[in-house]
Amino acid sequence: MNTSDFLISVHDLKRQPGEMLAVERSFPNPERIGIDVIAIEPQTPLSIKGKVESVSTGVLASFTLRSEATGECVRCLDPISLPILATIQELYFYALPPDLDEDEELPQLITEERIDLLPPIRDAVILDLPLAPHCTEECPGLCPDCGEKVAENPSGHDHQRIDPRWAQLRNIAGIEEAGQ
Repeated sequence: MNTSDFLISVHDLKRQPGEMLAVERSFPNPERIGIDVIAIEPQTPLSIKGKVESVSTGVLASFTLRSEATGECVRCLDPISLPILATIQELYFYALPPDLDEDEELPQLITEERIDLLPPIRDAVILDLPLAPHCTEECPGLCPDCGEKVAENPSGHDHQRIDPRWAQLRNIAGIEEAGQ
């Protein structure tokens, strides 16, 4: 898996607050980013545009990610696709801050004069994706009894529902069909 496209060199960025480098990249996504029902799949085009700025404690990366997530509607199981437009801002430190509490999550660090954009991209995309994606707000889903798409049969269809507690009474009376 090649995630080197997510690595940005900050070697030419001087350690003086206010120095800036523009970043603009497009490349195929090297890994699946998302949740079980919807994600940016591998080889889907990703576009990153933004800047990397030097600050007193490290580097601030501010950028926009564009891509497309694909998955399936949780109601009717039809394939869906959603455009992804995520704005991401992440601070990368030269060294661990001395006042870091043990309860706090470890911050992103600059390693070998590079920053890795993949972790904040992964976080932003996962937080932006719907947990239960659906094709339309009005999607009626599948019939719970037979699994047919309700939208394909707009007049509806009926299933004979017999409460299992009363089903044995039909056998006692010799009734083969309900309503006779």
